[in-house]
Amino acid sequence: MDTTRGQTASTTIRRQLTRIVLVPSISFLALWATVTTVGAVQAGALMLSATDGRMGAEAFGSIVGQLREERRLAQIHLGSPSPASLTALEEQWRRTDEAFTAERDTILLLGERAGGESGEQAEEFLDTWEELPRLRSEVAENRVHREAALERYSDLVADAHLVSEVIVMGVGDNGSLTEGVLALQVLRARDEYSQAEALLAGAIAAGGMSYAETAHFTHLTASYRDRLTNARRDMSPSVAARYDSMVKTAPWEEVQRLSRAVVTRDPVKDTALPFGTTATWNSDIPVTAAQWHTTARATDPVLGELTAAQVQISLEQARRSALRGVLLNACGCLSALAAGALAINSALRSSRGLTERLQRLRAETLELSDTRLPDIVSRLQEGRRVDLALEPPPLWHGADEIGQVADAFNTAQRTAVAAAVKQAEIREGANRVFLGIAYRNQTLVQRQLRLLDEMEHAESDPETLRRLFRLDHLVTRGRRYADNLIILGGAHSARRWREPLPLVDVLRAAISETEDYERVRLRSAPKMSVQGFAVADVVHLLAELIENATQFSPEGSAVDVNSGLVSSGLTVDVEDRGLGMTHSAYEAINRTLAEAPEFDVMAFPDEPRLGLFVVARLAERHGVKVRLCPSPYGGTRAVAVLPARLLEEAPSPDTAGQELTSLRLRHLAERTGSSRPGGAAR
Repeated sequence: MDTTRGQTASTTIRRQLTRIVLVPSISFLALWATVTTVGAVQAGALMLSATDGRMGAEAFGSIVGQLREERRLAQIHLGSPSPASLTALEEQWRRTDEAFTAERDTILLLGERAGGESGEQAEEFLDTWEELPRLRSEVAENRVHREAALERYSDLVADAHLVSEVIVMGVGDNGSLTEGVLALQVLRARDEYSQAEALLAGAIAAGGMSYAETAHFTHLTASYRDRLTNARRDMSPSVAARYDSMVKTAPWEEVQRLSRAVVTRDPVKDTALPFGTTATWNSDIPVTAAQWHTTARATDPVLGELTAAQVQISLEQARRSALRGVLLNACGCLSALAAGALAINSALRSSRGLTERLQRLRAETLELSDTRLPDIVSRLQEGRRVDLALEPPPLWHGADEIGQVADAFNTAQRTAVAAAVKQAEIREGANRVFLGIAYRNQTLVQRQLRLLDEMEHAESDPETLRRLFRLDHLVTRGRRYADNLIILGGAHSARRWREPLPLVDVLRAAISETEDYERVRLRSAPKMSVQGFAVADVVHLLAELIENATQFSPEGSAVDVNSGLVSSGLTVDVEDRGLGMTHSAYEAINRTLAEAPEFDVMAFPDEPRLGLFVVARLAERHGVKVRLCPSPYGGTRAVAVLPARLLEEAPSPDTAGQELTSLRLRHLAERTGSSRPGGAAR
């Protein structure tokens, strides 16, 4: 006995899963988490760095390119202000602003993501950019010297280059740093070339070049040539070949020739001055604007291609380095995964059987709870018998914990079915009592009506006859209330008509069964008849709607009943002049009318409106659509749409604008009640 208990304890699901999964899972997770975390962080940093480098190069390349052109046009305008030069400059301002607007979000993103020095440089660049409108205003109004404007534009470009430098230098590992340094050298060389081009273009436009400008131009041309020459030694073969090809092109050679002509021109205008005479600086420029513009513009794209190629090499090396890191991380993860797979392989084989059993139990449980049990409950609610010995079938899954779970569910479902059976029996018994009381009340009402008929036929005094009519009306309403109980109990009213009844008589009969029928005005009734099998229910349905309108409208106000043909059948509108209801109240009532609920006292609100449930039951029985909505008079409008299958044409005259007196309603009730079972007068 003890041995059996020990074996049972050692083979429980909890112990099996602990033994099978815990040890290999912990070792696998520890190894995998370490390798994956470290590798993922490194690989992610490398990939993000490479991506930022490419984004930064593209963003600042676009902005700096437009700034260089704006700097050149500003120098030309300051050298020789004219409407044409100002127009060209303003158009370039627009292009520069568009480039900055397009890349602003990228710059902010790079600054936030990089943080540290990159973020500070990005913020400094954006702050410097805020000074650009003032510089433009000074240039447009010719309030700044060319040399000062050149310096301020160059400072802005330099700030952009500083951000680019920090980003590029932060890209990749040590293997790509050399290419990054070369990219920075080429970028600086191109900017110095652009400064020299703008400086000379402005001087040519001004008609002369000062000593300071000549010195600055000399420095710029020497500097960009030295940078390119020094970078050539470390360039990759493809970029070096591109450089060698560039320096042999005619535009490049022409630019160098023109630059040398400017730098090496005679420093003074007249070298044959008498002794003691002060020499004058030679500001003449031996280069025309057309020569410089044509040659410099032809060289700039070639130098730009060289710069782009070197930047691309740097970014490509960074990308390869990042990919290499990703691959190494993936290999490490796969290795850890393989080790973990070997560790849990035995666990998978052992737990597979348990998993399949649990899945099978789940499927069978869901089938019982979602399909079989609802079907059993539905049959019980319909009054059909259920054999508890056969339904529902029990689940069997062994004697371990899974089997115990199945047994527990078997117990739960047996209890649920037994409770449903008990509830159905209680409901059926209560319903029988309910209907028995209703039928007894209806029998008494019928006897009262027959007695009243005899008294009315025998009475000749008008006042007594009026009182008998009033009593007859109250008893008729009592018969409808008894019918309410029968309908709510799921049975049919005892009243039947064999032949179709004119619609006008149906409407009058419905009005006659309401308490304040004197307030009801029948406005219209088409020449139609209601099929005999539906007359009693239609009269009952309309009487409930009309009585609801009279009860919830001010005393003495009129309630109008209109009817008319529509494409789907016939509508009957009951409109009162009460206070109406809220939108939510209309929605709640219309939901009840659209879907007849089960008659369950627990579902009623504090003030149940039994008439609405009766209307919903009758409407569902005959396919009548009933809806309540606000009335134009502030009250409520009830619309009942009778389907065409309940109607047929009738020769009876149309009734419009007729107000019914109590005597007419009494006679109407006497006429329309002639088809009651047993041949009674009602």
